[in-house]
Amino acid sequence: MRINSEMLTKTARDHVTRRLRQPNDIVAVYLTGSVTSEEPLLGGTTDIDMVFVHKEEPAQSREVLRVTYEVSLDIEHHHQSYYTYHRRLRQNPWIGFSLCNHNNILHDTDHWLEFIQAGVSSQFDTPENIHARAQKFNEKARQQWFDLNDEQQVSFQEWMDLYFKTIGAAANTIAALNGPALTIRRFMIAFPERAQALGQAHLSGELARLIGNDKMSLELYRDWRPAWEFALQCASARPNCPPNLSRHRKGYFLNCCDALAEGDALYAVLWPMFETWRQASGVLADEPAQQETWLQFLAALDFVPERKDDLLQALDHFIDVGDNLLRDYRQNYGL
Repeated sequence: MRINSEMLTKTARDHVTRRLRQPNDIVAVYLTGSVTSEEPLLGGTTDIDMVFVHKEEPAQSREVLRVTYEVSLDIEHHHQSYYTYHRRLRQNPWIGFSLCNHNNILHDTDHWLEFIQAGVSSQFDTPENIHARAQKFNEKARQQWFDLNDEQQVSFQEWMDLYFKTIGAAANTIAALNGPALTIRRFMIAFPERAQALGQAHLSGELARLIGNDKMSLELYRDWRPAWEFALQCASARPNCPPNLSRHRKGYFLNCCDALAEGDALYAVLWPMFETWRQASGVLADEPAQQETWLQFLAALDFVPERKDDLLQALDHFIDVGDNLLRDYRQNYGL
């Protein structure tokens, strides 16, 4: 079966049609994410991101459903009140961009969603709103850096978990100045383009070093891939498994990284590995063997307790770059 944007959209529409035939309180449904782009596939896999808006409080905030091994439905559920102050969503670096896409509506009761989209789209790209979207990430990154620098008694594993979260926020500070927030699979693919657009191409190298790409190799990926896959498999079997690690998304991450590693994009593999493996490690916190394997993988990339000060210093510099870019942006636009 040939997977393309048309087929994915039809699959989404068919699913919505089936849901609407059942008793429901669905006000609107719209597409988000890569399915609305020209290139939804990565490693032959993708997910169909949708948002269902409900009149009543939804029973779950997110669900992941299988379509095929290569394709899954990733559905967020919002209560209608989420959109009450919809103009504030102009400053949302995730959902705001989707609400500016006027071709992504799959269901709309009495043109309610069209009204919301019109309100969000208006002035979405003003300097004030662009700055606000980036500033949210910047504030988060700096606060988390202070937490990393605090002499609190946490395990190295917990420290590394926060370290990666801080990298994500710092990178999105820069990326949000000219686009939506970065997704897990395309994190290192999209960031160079965003940095280049700001005249900061060198930041791609700094980000790569922060996540250990200078130690990465195809051999290392092949050596550690089985342990990573096993961690994802074990986590997906747990009742407390987050939707992001659902068994229906196994191919979504594994096939993607296989394709990147065997192609010419090995530099993009580590981030999705880190993000999913650290989440799996959190789910499997009661399994010492899994924790030890995760720490061994980090050590293979030279993430060890003895380097905490060096890692902090490099991360501090990267966050400072975001600070300076935001300062210059404010000055350029008189904010």
